[in-house]
Amino acid sequence: MFRSNSYTRTGTVLLVTGVLVSAIAYFVLSLTWLTALGISMLILSFVLLSLSRTIPRLPPEVCSLLLQTGMDNMATIIEELGIKGKAVYLPSSLAGGRPQALIPLHSNPALPHITRSLPERFIVRHGNHPDDVGLLLSTVGSAAFRLLETRPGPTSHSLEAALTTLLAGTLGVAGKIRVSSRENHLTVEVHDPRLEDHAGWHHECLGGPIASIVASVAAEAWDKPIVIKRETKANGNCTIELEVAGENLQ
Repeated sequence: MFRSNSYTRTGTVLLVTGVLVSAIAYFVLSLTWLTALGISMLILSFVLLSLSRTIPRLPPEVCSLLLQTGMDNMATIIEELGIKGKAVYLPSSLAGGRPQALIPLHSNPALPHITRSLPERFIVRHGNHPDDVGLLLSTVGSAAFRLLETRPGPTSHSLEAALTTLLAGTLGVAGKIRVSSRENHLTVEVHDPRLEDHAGWHHECLGGPIASIVASVAAEAWDKPIVIKRETKANGNCTIELEVAGENLQ
């Protein structure tokens, strides 16, 4: 079923016109050049109708508003609670079937040791210590990961291919992606990022939208908790450094 947009309307008009022109020119007027014109109109109509399927269901402006609203709400929660620690991006196996971010309410320099799936609740206990309490939130990365057809493998090359497909292809919010690894750290270079990012207190906790997507995909690839250690921007590019819990990537 075709979506109603300018491509669909124009393609439908060209389709009907092309059929009429071709039929009349060939069977009634016997004009070769007019028949060719009608056939050209038919070909162009098929191209436009195919393009209509690629148009997003929601305009980019509406998507931007929804994204900004969700980020503003999360920022309000984080700032009101005075949270200063880093969010831990969890794979779906540890977060109720979908990648999510755990925000510990108490700062801890070490990554939390999570060995079982956390309950699907807003406030969760992630360990045996009395202070092991945090907020479990869906992020931009949680939604973006679902756009991947397959789960990437735990290698730099596989992660790079998945991020290129997602960020540069499906979402169109970045250019070239480069991934490198050392010990238990990943470095992801995103060239020409085009997703708007408003820096704030919550940015120190969750990272920017693109960093959130990168962390969620990496957490799924290695099936391990991941923290965004650093996010820097220079020369129009973004460099994201990730730490993988308890994993030597070499």
